[in-house]
Amino acid sequence: MTSNLLLVSLITVPLLAVTNCDQLYSSLPNSETAPEVQVGSLQLVDSPPIEKLAAYYCPKISSDPAVQVACTFGLGSPPPRSQLTFTFGIGLDIHNPNDIPVPTADVLVALTLFKDANSQALGAICISLCGSDNPDCDGTPRPGACTAKQGDIFTIDDFINAIPGLIHDLATGQALDDLRNSTILAGGDIHLNLQFILGIDEALKVFEKTARAYVDAELDGRDGSLDIPVSVEGSVFFDLPVLGRLGVDYGPFSTVWKVL
Repeated sequence: MTSNLLLVSLITVPLLAVTNCDQLYSSLPNSETAPEVQVGSLQLVDSPPIEKLAAYYCPKISSDPAVQVACTFGLGSPPPRSQLTFTFGIGLDIHNPNDIPVPTADVLVALTLFKDANSQALGAICISLCGSDNPDCDGTPRPGACTAKQGDIFTIDDFINAIPGLIHDLATGQALDDLRNSTILAGGDIHLNLQFILGIDEALKVFEKTARAYVDAELDGRDGSLDIPVSVEGSVFFDLPVLGRLGVDYGPFSTVWKVL
């Protein structure tokens, strides 16, 4: 009888130990979940008025001297390129479902202008975020930024066909302040409001392909406009204590920018 009790004890104790270990493991803060990322907005923050764009492009879309004279007479002299800058903003809403703080490391932004194959243009940029204790943070990507071991998320290498310099740089001001808003509290949310400048040379080449319609409208005395279908997608990268570095895709998010 004693030996039977001993045998039952030897079997039961390990089973209890396994059960208790499983319960203990499940209670530890290491069953991490990837944060959630959504696009809240994609806006054209600043652009030249359509009259300036028409005056700039008018002499370029025709080699006829008479047309070029009519351009200057009807629309004025072409403005300097420095007055033709475009700035856009993207708002990202990020939620941390974990019971521990999670630092946001990098943000990958890929912007597509137009959908027509003859005028479509893709730009991409990677920026690194930093803590609130880094006053010199300017978004410069760290070594290995916007990459991860996962094979099913966007990385900077997925946009090798992007036009270099189409997304030129981060805009100054509030956008730079948001770079330091990088740690998401346990169960918390952050909103990143990032603004970027389109490279003047690259953007003007893209918009020239659609210029004739609003140039003709302005020459005819009608109000011209430029509609720019745009979409954005990309990834936000996080450094989690247990899972390590991972990326979370967002988008595509589409809208239309209107230049008047």
